Amino acid sequence: MTPRETTVAASVVADMLQYLARRGVRTEVALRAAVIGAGFPASPDERVPGSRVERLWSFAVDQTGDPLVGLHMAESYNPGALDILGYVLVSCRNVGEALEKFARYARLLNDGMRVELVREGKTAFCRTTYVDGMDNYLLRSPQHAIDATWGGLAREMRRLAGTPLGATAVWFRHAAPNPASVAEYNRVLGAAVRFGAAEDRFIFPSTHLDQPLPSANPMLLEVFEQHARAALPAIVAEPSCADQVARVLSQKLKGSAPALDEIARELSMSSRNLQRTLRGAGTSYQLLLDAARRDLAIRHLANPATSAGQVGFLLGFSEPSAFHRAFRRWTGKPPSAFRPAQSG
Repeated sequence: MTPRETTVAASVVADMLQYLARRGVRTEVALRAAVIGAGFPASPDERVPGSRVERLWSFAVDQTGDPLVGLHMAESYNPGALDILGYVLVSCRNVGEALEKFARYARLLNDGMRVELVREGKTAFCRTTYVDGMDNYLLRSPQHAIDATWGGLAREMRRLAGTPLGATAVWFRHAAPNPASVAEYNRVLGAAVRFGAAEDRFIFPSTHLDQPLPSANPMLLEVFEQHARAALPAIVAEPSCADQVARVLSQKLKGSAPALDEIARELSMSSRNLQRTLRGAGTSYQLLLDAARRDLAIRHLANPATSAGQVGFLLGFSEPSAFHRAFRRWTGKPPSAFRPAQSG
């Protein structure tokens, strides 16, 4: 069976075409080079096969002579390229909530990419992984897409909050295009960069997460997020192995943490094959278990009738102190910070 090909939102491709037009490249020529129909976009919900976006990136480099074209596109991209996700982000209460929503709905922009927000004490970071098991051009040529992602995030961090925020470091798995390019990455990202890293990371102080957004609007956020949630099933026709593991974990985390062997049997896979597949997707069983515990913990803590001790037990922690330590590692805050405010 031929694996399903990744797709990219039409709004993202349209922004790429607009950038090239500003550089003197005619849109009809770019569409022809990328084998994208002349009537593009046929509808706001259109999605472009990843292989054609890969062609468009290659064409963009050739036409502009710019090996950092993804990075430079991010400097001047139109926020409308984010489509409904852009409306979700600006309506969030603070930077932390905006990045959590970005991680949740990033696949609306490119369903071959996953984004995760991680908190580790005084440091937090976003990281990306590329979905294996499908025809994913990001596994072949990720540079321009990740350059554009981190460049766009750097711009949004400066723009969204009341005070400009920035990264402390940015990691790339790809090599530096050339030695002279390092200074340009530093300029655009406003941070030290590292190439050939183990994973792609955008790193910043965890205090940034609490920065409020002047544009926050909880009522609009709910409306926009309903649209984002409704759009997800249409593009995620086949859940990835990591998604399936996350689903099974959420069902089986009831008083003890299921072993990897148990999850593998549930998915009709060997433990070794499951580990290898998750590794190829840039994740691991332990990372997925931590994420499932974190999400379930926050959900349970929203119920005032459930104590933090009960939540820890439900998630398989033998001691309350172990749960408290893990929760701080996941969120940077104690469980009490996620309890609903008590009235009267």
